[in-house]
Amino acid sequence: MKNILFLVILMTLSYSATAQFSLRPQVGYNSSTITKRFQDQQFGPEAGFQFGVDMQIGEKFYIQPGILWESANNELRDMINGNNTSFQVNRVRVPVMLGYKLIGPDVGGIVDARIFTGPNASFVIDKDLKQTSLINKEDFQNAVYGWNIGAGFDIAIVFIDVGYSFGLSEVFENAASGAR
Repeated sequence: MKNILFLVILMTLSYSATAQFSLRPQVGYNSSTITKRFQDQQFGPEAGFQFGVDMQIGEKFYIQPGILWESANNELRDMINGNNTSFQVNRVRVPVMLGYKLIGPDVGGIVDARIFTGPNASFVIDKDLKQTSLINKEDFQNAVYGWNIGAGFDIAIVFIDVGYSFGLSEVFENAASGAR
């Protein structure tokens, strides 16, 4: 039991082996919107969540690879007959961020401010969707790719990031849909 407690504490706090390497747990909220080209249908966002871990390597300039479990929720609304279909896609997301620290502890405090950008790959693990005439489980790609941009603050052992991720590949097998 003590070993499990130790591992939980280790994962929830930042562990910094050196000034150039830190393990960073992540827990967060997400909202995803699928842009579409379906006629008479509209996608709407719903709340989702993510958790995982990444590691920040470097000081002023850094690279930050990570692995996250992400649950993204959406709703497809048929604008003609009013039918709505909610669906959830669970995936493993692997981002690789490149970042720059605008300010850091070396300036005289415990606060970092940083900006970051980089690619990500998402691998679909599970799709929770009612079969409809609008879309079905087989319509989804098993892997999608995107690009992230964002900014963050580190206050002691608390990391606050705000970011935006946009799709570089199609979400659905039918590439003509243009859904990203």
